[in-house]
Amino acid sequence: MDSLQVPMPTDEHHKSKRTRYDLVLVPRDDAGQAKSLRFAPWQMYLLIVGTIAVIVGGVLALLAYTPVGLWIPIENAELVNRYSKELVVLNQRVTALMEQLVELQEYNVKLRAALGEQAVLTDSGVAVVGRPRSASVDTRRESGRQQRGAGPLGMQVSRPSFDPVTMLPASQVQQPVVFPVVLPAEGYITRGFEAGQLHYGIDIAGKTGSLVNAAADGHVVFAGWTSDDGYKVILSHSGGFLTFYKHNQSLLKLAPAYVKRGEPIALLGNSGQTSMGPHVHFEIWKDGVPVDPANYILNLNF
Repeated sequence: MDSLQVPMPTDEHHKSKRTRYDLVLVPRDDAGQAKSLRFAPWQMYLLIVGTIAVIVGGVLALLAYTPVGLWIPIENAELVNRYSKELVVLNQRVTALMEQLVELQEYNVKLRAALGEQAVLTDSGVAVVGRPRSASVDTRRESGRQQRGAGPLGMQVSRPSFDPVTMLPASQVQQPVVFPVVLPAEGYITRGFEAGQLHYGIDIAGKTGSLVNAAADGHVVFAGWTSDDGYKVILSHSGGFLTFYKHNQSLLKLAPAYVKRGEPIALLGNSGQTSMGPHVHFEIWKDGVPVDPANYILNLNF
């Protein structure tokens, strides 16, 4: 009877089951020894796939987050998609700036008109301003010449006030008080209204740092610094009136705040190139024309 013989596994069969890959690291200098890393097939597969993934990811990141991507030719459609959001944001900013510019130009024209200056918007959108010279200005200058002669500093000054139209003393002209105001600061009047000398208000000398108050209820239309007037506040009131408070030490109110009569708006000081000492220069303008504050101040004693 023939016996059944089972074939024995050969060495080649065992070798196929134990296939390995060796990664040999050879140093550049002769002093070092070569190192060998052995990987199974699945380990080698993961190593190759991982290396490719890292390289591809690095290239994509380089193109997306560095200027290198700009050097590579890209279709117009892709460029539009890339910068569409930035273009929209820039367009919105430009539109907002244009709207603000128009508002500022309109506000400038209105303010210049309130100050008695002609303001005309040209084709380029620039407001050209200029104070017209008229007979009324000459009349006010003549009135100012008759009011010269302010007293010494620190003394309360008494002088007659003249009507700019009739050239008669104010005591002889019936002038209803349509805009009663209070003296904006405590102190002494060192100089009165002199339109002929381009002094369109009164100077009230006082203690540095004392309060400067609103002469009447109104809105702050300007509160800031100018080289001549220093820290200045302008209030807008009903009836076409504006009041000016110049040469302050600092400001307590900013536009477009609403203030009540007697409410502090600044601190008395000596700021500005035209200031000669601690005082507040107070002006009243009616419909773009400066008027003598003495005709409107309730608590003024000459």
